[in-house]
Order: sequence, then C-alpha cells, then structure tokens
Amino acid sequence: MRKAGFLQSVRGRFFSVGLSLVVLLILVGVGMLLATTSGASVVAQNARELHWTNATLGASGIARAAVAQAVFFSFPDVSDEEARRDAVAEARRNIANVSSVLLVDDVPSDPALIAALEQFVDMSTAVVDVAEQGDPAQAEIMRSSDLEFHYAELAGKLEGRQDDLAEVILNSDQVAGRISRIATVAIAFLVPGVAILLFWFSFRQRMRAREEDLGARIEAARSLNLAKDELIAGISHELRTPLTSIHGFSEILLEYPGIDSGAQELIGFINASSADLTRMVNDLLTAAKLDANGLVTSFEEVDLAREVNAVVAPYRRGGHVIETDLSPSKLFTDSLRVRQIIHNLVSNALRHGGDRIRVSTGEKEGSVVLVVADNGAGVKPGMEDLLFKRFANPGRRALVAGSVGLGLAISRELASKLGGELDYTREDGWTLFSLHLRSWDQGTVSEVSAELAPVEVGG
Repeated sequence: MRKAGFLQSVRGRFFSVGLSLVVLLILVGVGMLLATTSGASVVAQNARELHWTNATLGASGIARAAVAQAVFFSFPDVSDEEARRDAVAEARRNIANVSSVLLVDDVPSDPALIAALEQFVDMSTAVVDVAEQGDPAQAEIMRSSDLEFHYAELAGKLEGRQDDLAEVILNSDQVAGRISRIATVAIAFLVPGVAILLFWFSFRQRMRAREEDLGARIEAARSLNLAKDELIAGISHELRTPLTSIHGFSEILLEYPGIDSGAQELIGFINASSADLTRMVNDLLTAAKLDANGLVTSFEEVDLAREVNAVVAPYRRGGHVIETDLSPSKLFTDSLRVRQIIHNLVSNALRHGGDRIRVSTGEKEGSVVLVVADNGAGVKPGMEDLLFKRFANPGRRALVAGSVGLGLAISRELASKLGGELDYTREDGWTLFSLHLRSWDQGTVSEVSAELAPVEVGG
C-alpha cells in the first residue's frame, strides 16, 4: 500500500512537472509568436509610412519645379497667353497631387510634418494665384523667398522622418531577434529529453518560417530601393531631352542680333538655370549608375586645355570672369567624365567661392593636374571630410549654402573611376580643388580600361 502510494505520488509529481513544462512551453511559444507578429506589424506599418514619405518628397519637388515654371512663363515677354495658361494649369495639377497625399490612410501622425506640408501647398497655391493675376515680379519674389523656405523646411522634415523610420525598422528586427534567442535558451534548459527534441523541431520550423519572412522583407526593401533608383533615373532621363533643347536654344538666342537688353537678360537667366539643371540631372544619373556598378568609361586621347575652354566658354558668355592658365596637357581618359568633373568644380566655385576664380592645368610627378581655385572663405574647419560625401548636411543645414551636396561627391567618385583622385586644400587664402589623372600612353589604355571596367551585377 505504502509502495503504491509512493508510486502514485511520484507519478503525480511527474505529471505536475510535465504539465508545468508543457504550460511553460506553450507560454514561451505564444510569447515568441506575439513578439514576432508585433515586430512584423511594426515593420509593415513603418514601411508603408516610409513609402508615403518618399512619394511626398518626390511630389513636392515636382510641384516646386512646376510653380517656378508657371512664374517664369507668366512674364509677358517670355511666352504667349496659351503657354502661360498651360504652365499655370500644370502647376495646379502638381500642387493637387501634393495635397492628395494628405487623404491616404498612411499619413503619419506628425503635426509638425503635416503643418509643413500644408504650408508648402498653401504657399505654392498663393504664388500661382499671384502669377495668374498678372503680377509675375511679385510671384517671383514670393517663390524665391517664402516658397523656397517652406520647401526647405518640408524637405528637411521628410528626410529626417525617412532616417527615423529606417532606424525603427532596424531596431524592431533586432528586438524580435533578441526575444527569440532568449526564449530558445530558456526552453533548452527547462524541457528535458523528448520535450527538448520536440521543441527543437518546432523551433527549427519557426526559424525557417522566420527566415522566409525576413527574406521577403529584405526583397521588398530591395524592390523599394530599386524602384526609387529607377524613378530617379527615369525622371532624370526624361528631363535631359527638354533641358538640352532649352539650353541649346538659349545659347543660340544669346548670339542672336537685335534682341533688346531686357530679353537678353532673361535669356541669360534661362541659359544659366538650364545649365545648372542639366549638370544636376547628369549628376543624378551618374550617381544611379555608380550605385548600380554600371558606369561605363570610354578612353580616348583628350586635350585637357580644350576641355577646360569648352566648359568655361558658356560661363564667360553669361558674364562670369574666369581666369585660365592652361598648359598643353594630353592624356588618355574619358572626355565626357572629365568634362563633367570640370563643370561641377567650376559651378561650385561660382556658387560658393569668392569673386576671383582661376582654372589651371599642368603636370606633376607623372600626373596631369587640373586645379580650380577661388579666393572664397572655404568650408569651416573640421568639415573638410564631409565635402565629398553625398548630401552631407550636419544638423539641418547644408554643408555649403545653396548646395544639395552631390556634385563634389560624384566628381571624386568619377575621378576614382578614371584612376585618379580629387582633393581639397587651402593655400594663402585660396580654396583649391585639384584633380590628378594618370598620364597614360595609348599602349596602356586597353589594360587600364579592363582594370577599371564595371562589374556586372547578376540576378
């Protein structure tokens, strides 16, 4: 009797322990499921909001450009009435597109961001109204001051929100991963024998499902990033054709006799603005190709002095004074990419440098050197390393006033692709950007081209 009672007690204890382990196993499993589900929900919600933020940033940029076009076309001497009406209608359509993002389900609960978006829409509408009412001068003042201020504020908030969402998505995955690992260790110590084996099997199944889910998220993020790059490349490519026409026709008009001084000034403004836009579009396309490792270089014999003169000539026609000191320098390189670098350096000096700009070429220690110098103040001490980083903006201000932070970064990357380097120095009150390129002879071009050829990205 006593033995039977002892065995029954032992069986009861084993049953209790087993039941406790089963309950604990269920609780831990439920906890892991809830943690994973919660993490997935957070990532999905933030991914939708990130998509909204990207779409809003793109729509507001297009609306800003459309408003500027409407204001420009509203000047009586620029276009006829039909063109002015079309430009105003296009601006209003793009402003409506920006307004429509406030009506979707994924609008973030950020009052400051929503207020900035509404202020941008209101100011854009006000500028177009003034232009349509026949006061283009006042509309231009409003556009260049108030509208640009609201756009910069909105863009800053959207970019900051993008960074915050990316960090939240990353942290959500990390927390879910830590919870999963803690639960695994706890169960491995508490469940003996067969329970451990059964749990391990279940755990492996969950891990496999989690890997598939994580793989799907990574693929979705990759697709989103690819779509963004394709959108930027597509828009940039579509912009190149009209910009080329605008810039080319304005070049012709600048040389056309009999145009009064007022019209000549407007044509000069069109020419300079289209040149800046063309340079920025080329930089965007180049950045996309560099990111995709798809930039193709074509080496040929290049007269560096001729390339400098070709770049400097339009700026001089626009009234800019640029000194040159060009030595005969021929090398084998990609003329298109070299000219793009020179454009960026000269434009940077004109926008942000001093009142004297000097371009010189020469040779030094087996390299061809091009130097674009200006007598401006340069960047603040300690900020030199940020000059060649894309979109560098410490705090909420650009590193260089009026700059989006892409031209110098693209120029350094292009210099590297050509086997050279681009650096920044300060000497005797002058800011110097120096491009160093190797003096290859024609016999080594094939070898160098193969060495620097882009790698094909499969899949």
